[in-house]
Amino acid sequence: MKPALLRATLPSHVWRGREHNKPNSTGYVPSGFLKIDDKIHGWPLGTLIEIVPHQIGIGEFSILLPALARLSQDSRWILLVCPPYTPYAPFLSNMGVDTSKVIVTHAETITDAGWCMEQGLRSHACSAVIGWFPQITEKIIRRLQLTLEEKNILGIFFTKPSEKYKNNPTPWRFILKQKNHEMLVEIPKRRGGGPINPISIPNPSQQTCCGFV
Repeated sequence: MKPALLRATLPSHVWRGREHNKPNSTGYVPSGFLKIDDKIHGWPLGTLIEIVPHQIGIGEFSILLPALARLSQDSRWILLVCPPYTPYAPFLSNMGVDTSKVIVTHAETITDAGWCMEQGLRSHACSAVIGWFPQITEKIIRRLQLTLEEKNILGIFFTKPSEKYKNNPTPWRFILKQKNHEMLVEIPKRRGGGPINPISIPNPSQQTCCGFV
């Protein structure tokens, strides 16, 4: 099959090796960290992002707060699904997040948490949908990605480091590590490009467990 014909038959969520460094078609929201934005333009919209902190409480949620502060100026909601702790509204407000736009929901099972995220992505009522999964299935990841595809939404889930998730179908993966007073951001997987060398940024505030109590 000719390459042009093959590309035409591939669904939009399939990575194409020749499209190295192709800009994200749905756009980005600035991360608030110049080194990250210089490398990848910001957090990509309309594509699923996996964030893997090496341990809880190293600033993993705070790294999103500059972007969430910007998105909270939108008329839409920010949906947090199964956060590990209660979001601390005064801290979020001090970081510029309009807490009147934040909705928190909980679920009893991983399947229910995936369903909550999926409904938030389908609703067109959210500017960001963020979930926390101690473990996640390939089926949930594929459903979330297909639902999110080409939408003007920031879709992210946090999960624990595990070898069995190393080859999951998430288009973007960020690994966060703490080093002294800095955070190392590794991007081993991204749509339209290869891995990026670790990016060192000032460690986001760790007060109140990164915005939670």
